[in-house]
Amino acid sequence: MRIWNALILAVGALALPIAAGCASAAPSVSDPTASADPPASRQDVLTSLTADVIAPRFETAAAEMSALRDSLHTLCGNPTAANLQSAQDAWRNAREPWMRSQAMWFGPVMDRRSRSLVDWAPVEPERIEDLLATRDDITAEYAREFLASTQRGLGAVEYIIFGDEAAALEALSASDGVRCRYLTALGDVAAAELDGVVADWTVGNAESGAYAGYFDGTADSALLGRSAVAEVVRTSVFLARSITDMRLGKALGVGDDVKADPSAIPMGAAHNAVADMRNQVLGMQDLYVGADGGLGLGALIAGLSAAADERMRVAFENALEAIGQMEEPLHANMAQNPAAQTAHARLTELKRALNTEVVSLLDVSVGFADTDGDGG
Repeated sequence: MRIWNALILAVGALALPIAAGCASAAPSVSDPTASADPPASRQDVLTSLTADVIAPRFETAAAEMSALRDSLHTLCGNPTAANLQSAQDAWRNAREPWMRSQAMWFGPVMDRRSRSLVDWAPVEPERIEDLLATRDDITAEYAREFLASTQRGLGAVEYIIFGDEAAALEALSASDGVRCRYLTALGDVAAAELDGVVADWTVGNAESGAYAGYFDGTADSALLGRSAVAEVVRTSVFLARSITDMRLGKALGVGDDVKADPSAIPMGAAHNAVADMRNQVLGMQDLYVGADGGLGLGALIAGLSAAADERMRVAFENALEAIGQMEEPLHANMAQNPAAQTAHARLTELKRALNTEVVSLLDVSVGFADTDGDGG
């Protein structure tokens, strides 16, 4: 079994003990709002989420990343305004499922350190330009092995293909061709990495079987159900805190002696910050609600408290509605932006609900290490 076995088993050991022998979440006898229906088991929820939400999300991200790769090759083969627009559209199409997968960044994505190849933020334009000024050729192998994370991924592609259209096309048409070789190398690396993530989830390799079976408990060697559920919960909690406190909160200057810093939200020339935030929350909602006809974490919560489940669902809808009211460019007049302030308030409610409803009811421990750092 690969590195993730030891890592996730160690993470799972941090979770507070769940009642011995409890294979499924039973309704709380002290909660009169608990569902009368038989509660879903952890196994049922993990099997449904893996098959219907997580694996399909990475498959969609991989397909869209491959389409972006192809569009970048087409653009560099013929740098026209139409092909530039197609590449920009492909970039947005690829970014949507990738950002929506962020609540699912455990297992292969973390083990492979995929974010450093696909979408590190923020990128460093100065280092990118220095690179282009000093190298004659940039291959996919070179980009993967030798470039810094801040010179790769969707952010670097955004830097090259968005902004002033005439300037972008002129640079891509330069006779030395290095900018195009760099751009196509970025697309090749990102597409190959997503293909690798999908393969790890669904097929496996000589060292281990498909991670899906390990994660959902159906493989001979598998993660304990309570540990897998805890991993899903912690990732959502971390992401909610990252969006609310480390991104939007800092940008707005929320908190004592906190100066508003719009740069806390990475915003490139594509002006995609609002869409990114919406897709991050949608990804958390996907895990909570489940796919159509499937099960999510909400099925476990509903078995313990129907009222808590309803509060969670309302919190997701309210946060998404508030995010939808924000406009790009998001950084403009951030501190005086009522829509952004409302979105922060609704996201704070969502974050609090995750901590008080989901974490508490499922007996998941969330420590400092789970919330320290940058959620991207």
